[in-house]
Amino acid sequence: MSQNPAINLSGRDEKVGRKYPIFLERILLLAVVVTFVLGYERVGEMTGEGIVSIFSTWCLFPFVLLFSAEMAGRVIQAINRD
Repeated sequence: MSQNPAINLSGRDEKVGRKYPIFLERILLLAVVVTFVLGYERVGEMTGEGIVSIFSTWCLFPFVLLFSAEMAGRVIQAINRD
């Protein structure tokens, strides 16, 4: 057992920073799910019929939504970095 429990395994001293607002990322993820549920039919109508429509509605559209949420989360992280 170590003598000082405040030091991590690598022996570094770490300071406690600001608390990260994880609820903002959770709200973003919830917004992505709601946007997909409300928007997949419209995306399907806009892309027409066939394999291109299926690919864009069920693969490309969710990918773009999740990518956007990830980039917004990284912006939030950059803003909250000390």
